[in-house]
Amino acid sequence: MVTRKIAVIATAVAVIACAAWVFVGRSGPSAPAAGPSEPDIARLSADLPFYALLHAPSERQWRIAEAERRLAVTCMAAHGHRYTPAAIPRPSAATADHPLPFGLESLTSDTAGPAPAASEQQESKAFLAALYGPADRRISAKGKTIKVTWPATGCQAEAEKRLLGSERARWLQVSIELGEGEQQARKNLDKDPDFRAADARWARCALAAGVETDDPVHLLNSLPRDTNLATSPVAKADVRCKSDTDYLRTAYTRLAVVQQAWLDAHPAVLTTWRSLMKRQDSVARGVLG
Repeated sequence: MVTRKIAVIATAVAVIACAAWVFVGRSGPSAPAAGPSEPDIARLSADLPFYALLHAPSERQWRIAEAERRLAVTCMAAHGHRYTPAAIPRPSAATADHPLPFGLESLTSDTAGPAPAASEQQESKAFLAALYGPADRRISAKGKTIKVTWPATGCQAEAEKRLLGSERARWLQVSIELGEGEQQARKNLDKDPDFRAADARWARCALAAGVETDDPVHLLNSLPRDTNLATSPVAKADVRCKSDTDYLRTAYTRLAVVQQAWLDAHPAVLTTWRSLMKRQDSVARGVLG
């Protein structure tokens, strides 16, 4: 027996796009008052050009994912299998997460990441073959740093073909390119003079508090996963210094500029992404009625 779970393209894209980021829910209290408030931070993150493309929950993304789910269920039934994946949750404020490209933003940040999707129960080889097709039948796409393979046949593939037609491989490719573009923009930010100055101000403040580290992301990665942020002197110094130096406002503002520069330099990627999203949404609306 093999345990596998259904996965829609949108989910794969999220994984690709955010592989190098830490996620956090936006329900915690704000950082100290001297810096940007919690709503301000959420707005700064939401203003990032890549946020709307890859992270913001939307009715359009819900329609696409839910349509794929229903199509896969119908297809499996036609093959004699009862397939009952969980319904796709509608987007809401409670489901809105954003990456943490600059480490901690408050002492209540959930740095463990989103809970993994529940796996399907163990099923027969015939069930898995109907859902995912033969293991040696795959489509693939490759970026500069990542390669993704995806079922070429089976009910999951048929559901995606209904929405994308012959453009499945192209969609996977452009999704990888956008995900890598977001990561490249974050790397490019390290060369930005204003951001480097903000990093230096934060580092001086942290050092005065007895914390010696290169930058806030390295600091976060150095903390044990079971760290109680509310009582950790290191975490407290990090968040306080971000507040005292207005670090997050500068960092997010400059990241927005760098992200837009990447998108401006790769117009074909964005055009293709939008076109294929529009196509999928149009078909999904028909499927959902």
